[in-house]
Amino acid sequence: MTNMPYGTDALIFLAFYLIVLISIGYVAKQRRRGHSMAEFYLAGKNLGAPVLFLTLYATQYSGNTLLGYPGEAYRLGYAWIMSIGFMMGIVAVYLIFAPDLYRTSRRHGFVTPGDWISHRFGSPALTLLSGVLFVVAIANYLLAQLMAMGHIVSGLSGALIPFWAGVIVLGGIIIFYETLGGMQAVAWTDCIQGLLLFIGLIGMLIAVVPDTGRVQAASAWLLANQPDKISLPSGNIIRTWISTLILVGFAAAVYPQAIQRIFAAKSTTSLKYSFSLMAFMPLVTISAVVLIGILAIPELSGLEGIAADQVMPLLLRAWAEESTWLYVMTLFVLTGIIAAIMSTADSVLLSLSSILTKDILGRFWLKDTPEGRMTTVGKRLSWGIMILLMLIALTPKLTLWGLIELKMEILIQISPLFVLGTIWPRYSSRGAMAGIITGTLLAAGLTLAGFGKVWGWHAGVVGLAANVAVGMAVSWRRVADVERD
Repeated sequence: MTNMPYGTDALIFLAFYLIVLISIGYVAKQRRRGHSMAEFYLAGKNLGAPVLFLTLYATQYSGNTLLGYPGEAYRLGYAWIMSIGFMMGIVAVYLIFAPDLYRTSRRHGFVTPGDWISHRFGSPALTLLSGVLFVVAIANYLLAQLMAMGHIVSGLSGALIPFWAGVIVLGGIIIFYETLGGMQAVAWTDCIQGLLLFIGLIGMLIAVVPDTGRVQAASAWLLANQPDKISLPSGNIIRTWISTLILVGFAAAVYPQAIQRIFAAKSTTSLKYSFSLMAFMPLVTISAVVLIGILAIPELSGLEGIAADQVMPLLLRAWAEESTWLYVMTLFVLTGIIAAIMSTADSVLLSLSSILTKDILGRFWLKDTPEGRMTTVGKRLSWGIMILLMLIALTPKLTLWGLIELKMEILIQISPLFVLGTIWPRYSSRGAMAGIITGTLLAAGLTLAGFGKVWGWHAGVVGLAANVAVGMAVSWRRVADVERD
């Protein structure tokens, strides 16, 4: 069937998977023990190690990773293999603050990231500012997932299903099962989604890596036609690598959806085992998607801009015709990609509605509203947010990696509230506020002035350096003033 590159089997497999997601939403709704915000947004704080690991994995590896990373490898070549270190860096940053944050969250009943900020710093203004920055960053993140849905469904169907239909249908299914089952539904669907992705990528590596001729042919073609994509990186690129490692490591570690999964863990042991396993996942996941992007360069030459974000589905379509094994693994990978996109989107949407409801509206305009009513408000906000962002996603202007960088530039300015706030008792609310304002304005100013990178360093990382320096200086001065008094 020339118009349906993967045949009707692929669509049947996908349709069955989507029906399972909807069914999970119904089951999770029946299993919910109440209407509190902790029950809806954190699954009753009862996620054991297997479920916690799979929900972290499925959420961490999103449409940005599985479509944006191959697209960036297609643009840069072998240099993009350093992105494996980015994902490992996230786990390293988690280990700095997550255990202490979890123990504090258990003692004080945290539901949102703003609960920690309010408890630690006691500043409503700081809680509101960080909440606004969270909303701006993760709304952008959700937008990236919606765009990725459109790309992958269009590629899966050979453009028979248009980009806009993929955005609307999958986005509608997400909002449906999430508002039915909350975090419990999201966590259960993440387990299926994470397993599909892992099985597909392992199968693809087994099929492709032993075939050294394929890799050698791609390398030879690059050497002859695009040697810059196989050459040693320049000093400026190396600085950018280090900058990106800092940017991704610190920004992704404070994703609100990841912070809330820390709060939702059943025990410290569950959290420890989940992070231990997460440290090894980049070796499989990122290696596979980067290799696909590199192998696509000679086979799909000439793609530019956002078109390069389609290299994963386009190359998998060609491989699916080579053997039954590759066809089956391609179905797993493509469904796993859709699963990963949806798992990230549902997690981000859940966090976005909880922050808007509890950290912003709940603290300043709905102070005396009962929790059951607050949960209902959160559900309605979820519908409004999803509809608005779906409309924006229908006219994509940036590459997926461009959206990743934009989100990271904002989120990294919030990271000192969790990292320094956990490990340094003297970090004050005045210092934190001064640091965030300085870092955000500097990063935004550099970006708007056309300096997204300064001597190879991301504007967000330059902003973080100023953020930390100012925050620590003001905190030290505040401590000195108090001691003198």
